[in-house]
Amino acid sequence: MSRSTGLLRRGVLLPTVALVAAMIGGGLASPAEAAAPTANATAVPTSGISVYGAGFGHGRGLSQYGAKAAAKQGLSAAKIAAFYYPGAALTAKGNPSLRVRLSAIDGGHFTFSPVSGVSVSGIVATAGNGTKVALPAQPGWHVARSGANYVVQKKVGTAWKTAYTLAAPVTFTGPKTLRLTYSKAKSDCRGGSTVTFDGSLTASVVEGAPRYVARMPMDTYLRGVVASEMPSSWPAAALQAQTLSARTYATAKISASRYYDVIDTQQNQCWDGATSETAATNAAIAATAGKVLTVGGKVISAEFSSDSGGFTATGGVSYLPTKADPYSLAAGSPAVNWVKVVTPAQLAALDGAGGLLKVTAVTVTKRSSAGRWGGRVDSLALTGTVAGGKTTTVAITGTTFRVKLGLKSTYLGFTK
Repeated sequence: MSRSTGLLRRGVLLPTVALVAAMIGGGLASPAEAAAPTANATAVPTSGISVYGAGFGHGRGLSQYGAKAAAKQGLSAAKIAAFYYPGAALTAKGNPSLRVRLSAIDGGHFTFSPVSGVSVSGIVATAGNGTKVALPAQPGWHVARSGANYVVQKKVGTAWKTAYTLAAPVTFTGPKTLRLTYSKAKSDCRGGSTVTFDGSLTASVVEGAPRYVARMPMDTYLRGVVASEMPSSWPAAALQAQTLSARTYATAKISASRYYDVIDTQQNQCWDGATSETAATNAAIAATAGKVLTVGGKVISAEFSSDSGGFTATGGVSYLPTKADPYSLAAGSPAVNWVKVVTPAQLAALDGAGGLLKVTAVTVTKRSSAGRWGGRVDSLALTGTVAGGKTTTVAITGTTFRVKLGLKSTYLGFTK
């Protein structure tokens, strides 16, 4: 598949929506010519359209597949980081404490389960008013919100019975390792109904809803991140580069302005506790201990994605530029080139309840960054008809186009 087909230099004006509509329906071209797609516009036949794309994810910062290829070519983690975050310096920041919001049980409840053996022991619950309770050894302890309090319950027969009522927020400490069984399985990242980690847990009431936050040292947190974000079988330098990105990203998120620092999903980065740990990724964390990326002494927002598609996307700051990424092209990623056929019904559904019944043309109206097709898609226009046959145009964002159609990235066009 040619990487140069459909290239459009930055600064070249894209066709306007009106012009494309005229080309398709206004008699400025023969039917055959009107149906021929360009990188930025296509008519929509009954068979649907083909969307051609490259890469997986937003494309800003580190490309994980690119890091893999760069490591195989002999680059160190520091050099990989320097390529993807130009101008950033490696800086020692230690091992600060981090608060991780447990998304699966937002609004829910959980049970402390045995880490080993048959009992949960050693847990101390400290209430918001200072009351402390040492929980006796039990097969499990169930924790749930009750108004401005939390109830801590033990099993009596087949039912949970309240043993303690404590004022929120309630912090649970004591054993080095805690194991939680969620009231609802986590659907993101590795998923699952349990999480095991070294640290403490705080149960709060935030905006009238129960919220749960695990607290642990940064490098403990990373043990549950790196192998969830990158295969542990990849080269050591790639794992170390991923660790630098993950540690930097999380460090930049530490803030006293909210009750947590990071969420345990792809909204920030995947964290799945001890189930994710491997010897290789733990070694990468140890090899880079305490190191983060800074610019002008400030920790950067070290974004990363699976595959840049051969061209990174701009992040609007000096250390997240748009640039050619030969390492991603050399990585053999399954997403380096992709195509997806989209039906007319799927295109019409992009308008939601707006009333678009039929889409006759799709047009890219703005791109950013650079590379194939002129860069990533920021916005598009759907030209079509509503009830009564009236022609209309609907504007949507590139992100909406990508997410609702299940595309791998916004780095796309309508020709190869």
